[in-house]
Amino acid sequence: MKQETGKPNRQVERTKSWILDAVLLLMNRKPYGKITISDICEKAGVARPTFYRYYDDKDDVLFEHLSNVFSTEMLNIEKSSKDDEQNTIVLAFNFKFMTKHQKNLKKIISITDIESHMIRNMEEYMMSLVDQYSKQLSAEEYLICRYKLCYQITGSLRVVVDWFIDNMPMPAKKLVSIINAMNVPKTIQYRNIPRIVVRFKDD
Repeated sequence: MKQETGKPNRQVERTKSWILDAVLLLMNRKPYGKITISDICEKAGVARPTFYRYYDDKDDVLFEHLSNVFSTEMLNIEKSSKDDEQNTIVLAFNFKFMTKHQKNLKKIISITDIESHMIRNMEEYMMSLVDQYSKQLSAEEYLICRYKLCYQITGSLRVVVDWFIDNMPMPAKKLVSIINAMNVPKTIQYRNIPRIVVRFKDD
């Protein structure tokens, strides 16, 4: 994805919006693999140099959109505020948003390369999260924390994505209970290492 310098202005955001809308509209008319940059530019009403000013390819358009959706609408990662769960990290998925935008989100997530981008993005966040705990952990605990968060965060995300693409075949509450049961630590030897909990929120 192209790296921009300076603050985005309204014209840039408007142009990117036209390009995204064009990609989504074209996806309703033809297979994603057959959509060309020329198709996108014609539909969006922008020149090819304008497209390549912001994106390397059409995958970039969807990845940027999906990243924005995940970070602002679909997934909220936070530390628990409950007194009895002070060392808990919550992955809160917005079930209402996922249901409302299911059609377009499924199309985007189903593209394998986009999903791998999303997983890598989560792994980068996970490593920044591990670093927040590094000062209070021994060398061994740090490694265990790193492996545990990698396993649980990316694993939980992968399960939710699979469930979502599969038309949500079981109730959200049941899925959450299954994921959290799998995430229960088998030992409490390392008390400083955070626990991962998945939740769905309806608003």
